[in-house]
Amino acid sequence: MTTGDKAGLGALLTPEESVLALIDHQPFQVANLHSHEPTMVVNNAVGLAKAAKVFDVPTILTTVLEERGGLILPGL
Repeated sequence: MTTGDKAGLGALLTPEESVLALIDHQPFQVANLHSHEPTMVVNNAVGLAKAAKVFDVPTILTTVLEERGGLILPGL
């Protein structure tokens, strides 16, 4: 890979240069969500995770306070 500006197809991300981080996708976090419809947020996160799997994008899942916030949402 060169360090110059990229254009065209060379400007696109590749799985080798990418990572998906899904942070705090837990029931406790979704229950306190007021800016978006919780079901839509969950469906979008699951869809994004499935797309990452199809394209072999490395994915990191993190949680906080699993004992209080719950396990990672099903489907992730």
